[in-house]
Amino acid sequence: MSCSIKICGITTIEDASMVSEAGADYLGVLVNVPRSPRSLTVEKARAIFSLSKIPVILLTFDLTSDQMIELVRALSPFAIQLAGSETEEEVRKLRKNLSCEIWKSLHIPAAEVEKEKVYDIVDKISDFTESGIDRVILDSAVIKGTKIQKGGTGQTFDWSLAKAINAQVENFFFLAGGITPDNVKDAIVQVKPDGIDLSSGVEKSIGKKDPQLVKSLIATVKNVEVSL
Repeated sequence: MSCSIKICGITTIEDASMVSEAGADYLGVLVNVPRSPRSLTVEKARAIFSLSKIPVILLTFDLTSDQMIELVRALSPFAIQLAGSETEEEVRKLRKNLSCEIWKSLHIPAAEVEKEKVYDIVDKISDFTESGIDRVILDSAVIKGTKIQKGGTGQTFDWSLAKAINAQVENFFFLAGGITPDNVKDAIVQVKPDGIDLSSGVEKSIGKKDPQLVKSLIATVKNVEVSL
C-alpha cells in the first residue's frame, strides 16, 4: 500500500524546502486563521506557494465562500482544505468557482468528549462528496474551556472509529490528530489511511519543523509501506 504524507503548519520557505526534500507529498499552509499561531498572512504565504516543489494545500477555517475564493485566486494552491464548520452549500459554491481540489476536515471528539457515531461521520462524508469535495481528513477535537478546539490538538482520537469509517467510504482518506514518528506505524497498520496529516508531531517549537523528526516520520512511513 501507499500512504501519502502531508506536513501541515508550514510557516517558512526554509521548512517548506526541508520537508519537500525529505520526501513529503504535500505541504499545508494556514492562511488568515486567527486562532492558530501557525497562521500566515497572504503576503507571507505567497512565497511558499510559488516556490514549493511539491503541492501546497491552503488551509482555511470558517471563512466565507467569497473569502476562500479570493484566497485561492491569490495563492493558486493545489487544494483548499476547509477545517472549520463549513457547509455543503458553501462547498457547492466553491466547486462552481474553483478549479483546484477541495478537501474537508471532519473532527472526531477525543476521549474526554462523547464520541460521535460512525454512521454520522459516514453520512457527512457522503453529503460533502456529493457537494464537491475531493478528499477528507479525519482529525481530533478536544474541549478547551468552554469551546471545542477542532484540529491542531496534538491528540489522537479513537482509531477504531477511523478504521470503521475508512471501510465505508471511497474518498481519499487522510488520518490526522496527534500523529508522531512514534505512533505513525500503528496508525497506518490499524487504520490503513490513504494519507497521514500532521503538524505538531514533527515540530521543535510551534511553527518550526524539526528536520530529524520529519526524516524519522517519513522513513517510518516508507518502511511500513514496504512491510504491508
